[in-house]
Amino acid sequence: MFNFDELLIIFSGLLLLVVVFSFLNEKTIKFPYEIGLVVFGFTFIVIIGLGRTLNIIHIPEEFSNLYQEFNFNDFLFHGVLCFMLFSGASRIKFSDFSKDKYLIGSMAIIGTIVSSVIYGMFLWGLGLIIHFNISFLEALILGSIVAPTDPISAMSILAKAGLSKRMGLIIEGEALFNDGVAVAIFATLISALKHTSEDISFVSFILELSAEIMGAALIGFVASFLFFEIFKRSNDPYIKVFSSILTVMIAYLLCNYIGFSGPIAAVICGLYYSTGISRIQKQNHCVIINEVRELFYSFWSVVDNLLNGVLFLLVGLLFISIRNFNTLSISLIIIIGLTAVFFNTVSRMAGLSVALLFNKNLPDGMKKGNFITFLTWGGLKGGLCIALVMGINNILSPQMYNLFLVSSYFIVLFSTVGQGLTIGKVYKRLKKKKEAKVEDKSLKKSLSATTD
Repeated sequence: MFNFDELLIIFSGLLLLVVVFSFLNEKTIKFPYEIGLVVFGFTFIVIIGLGRTLNIIHIPEEFSNLYQEFNFNDFLFHGVLCFMLFSGASRIKFSDFSKDKYLIGSMAIIGTIVSSVIYGMFLWGLGLIIHFNISFLEALILGSIVAPTDPISAMSILAKAGLSKRMGLIIEGEALFNDGVAVAIFATLISALKHTSEDISFVSFILELSAEIMGAALIGFVASFLFFEIFKRSNDPYIKVFSSILTVMIAYLLCNYIGFSGPIAAVICGLYYSTGISRIQKQNHCVIINEVRELFYSFWSVVDNLLNGVLFLLVGLLFISIRNFNTLSISLIIIIGLTAVFFNTVSRMAGLSVALLFNKNLPDGMKKGNFITFLTWGGLKGGLCIALVMGINNILSPQMYNLFLVSSYFIVLFSTVGQGLTIGKVYKRLKKKKEAKVEDKSLKKSLSATTD
């Protein structure tokens, strides 16, 4: 447990790096804010590692100890995730999802489950081929870790990719909900791994998953309903903001205590507040409502950007966790990482294909194949994957944990940097193909009409 001075040192150090790296990125490579922090954080750790190997750089033991004691899993799950999810969801109203609620729901639930299973089958099958001792249950656990698209990555990076409003809402909606589904799947599989070697039945798995999701949604609605009454009736704008903070904290803590999905509850709270504020503004157009709205969103925007910066910086810095394993050579790390990225891409595509079997009304007039291709490339991963894998270091064998951590880290790094930088270009290219086909059809029609 850190004392206040140690917490202040850690936060000051992280904030210093966020400010310096953001400034360097702004003045040099000009990557999107979040991607720049990952790249500079990764580069920083590589330089520090080389410097320490060559005895050029010496880090005081006090700083090394503080870093080693830092628990990324606790920081994300029990510290900042609820606020980041609330902030992201508070920009979207329930009514925004009305047109695509079935599409988003099927991708978030069916797509995540199928992706987890497909990835697990690939990994388990590979283990049989190369004689690596991994059980099917362990393979499924890694599948559940890397299956969800990260809402923080989606909302912060994809917002800058120039997507249509409807496409952006679909991706954000899936990202907001599928992380809660994935966490519920992960918790169920970990429980089975901890307590028994018996096979978990499909029925019990679905029942437990449904209970976690529905219970979280209920707690989110109840907490939001109660505290939003304070929000509506108070004339003090700061009390309104404080009530929103309390809402998401209470809902998240209750879910963690009972065993429901805290991320789902945080998303429901954000959607409830956004919908409620919009309704109040429509009913009452006085200046005070606009001032409250501006204060509310300004506050949560600052919180979101600050925590986003720290989170993406940590994703870059956590490369040191991989290099701490003396059992893995650089070449082996690269082979594991590339294999993981390939498995993740194929399993993501398979999950979307199954989820979209009964969905025909796709955005931007896209054909199903193009839509699946775009959503596969737009399925960005983030700190959520790394937090999940770092939370099970005491459950798996060292060899298995090394495999899980390397796989997760490379998927997140490739997704954030590689896919994050090119997603806008992929969207424009697919859109151009669609427009070219439309023009080609209209040209053929005009030619046939002329011939007649």
